[in-house]
Amino acid sequence: MKLCDMHCDTAMALYRGGLELCENDLHICLKRAAVFEKYLQLNAFFTSPRLSDEEGWEVFLKAREYFLGQCEKNGVTVLTSGEEVRNWERDGGQFASVLTIEDARILAGHIERVEELYRLGIRVVTPLWGGDTCIGGSHDTENGLTEFGREAVAEMLRAGIVPDLSHASFRAQDEILDLCAAAGKAPVATHMNAYALHAHSRNLTDERYRRLTELGGVAGISLYVRHLSDKEAVTADDAAAHLCHYEKLVPAHAGFGCDYDGSDVPEDLCEISRLPAAADCLRARGLTEEQIEGIYYGNVLRFLENNI
Repeated sequence: MKLCDMHCDTAMALYRGGLELCENDLHICLKRAAVFEKYLQLNAFFTSPRLSDEEGWEVFLKAREYFLGQCEKNGVTVLTSGEEVRNWERDGGQFASVLTIEDARILAGHIERVEELYRLGIRVVTPLWGGDTCIGGSHDTENGLTEFGREAVAEMLRAGIVPDLSHASFRAQDEILDLCAAAGKAPVATHMNAYALHAHSRNLTDERYRRLTELGGVAGISLYVRHLSDKEAVTADDAAAHLCHYEKLVPAHAGFGCDYDGSDVPEDLCEISRLPAAADCLRARGLTEEQIEGIYYGNVLRFLENNI
């Protein structure tokens, strides 16, 4: 089995704890990820909202250097283009990473930092996370993008960075989708579950999922239990339900965005080597082996090949 996962917070957890990527007590380490024949992870850099926007920028720079050092030490290929993704898939090593930003408030009003992010290898940006920021309104507000936020997303699209709908308010999601449509570019929803199954403000409505896919985007489901269900005991089958919902709406545009090392996950998917267990739930719900391979790997790989 192969895996392309669209979101985790492992890079920041490594930096904060001075930990090793090869082996640690987090949800993700390379030793446990070795269950996958190929493993490509989108690694997010998220800075605490307790920090100012400027302090967040400085922490990002330090965390990026630490993570790149871990990648070099452990033979993880950092990918920055579709051609590099294809080359890695064809004859590269076992492990690869794409660098992302979660919460673009660290731009701190400096539009030139978008180009700097691209130069630093960032290829996906989640513009919002929580509350109102210089970018706009997050999922816990009803506000859209600010003037600077609209300028920043447009600049991301120009520079070659993919914008992410995750954490955005419904209004901000629609504005990001509009900007992508105007630019002829595809967005992503790196870690968003189906609103139709669980009406949480962090989840993605059917209408927006369809629009995302029409633009060529993909959606990864989060394993965060509170975004999967209100049930007391959330399991791998609840995650499978969200994947199957997406697959029935528009096939071949769903995948994983597990949010490992950034959230509480179901006990039976408690770390990355357990993730293959969800495939049995998908089979039980009637998905074919081709659909399952797409969800675990092919759908996200295709998106990266075509859009970074």
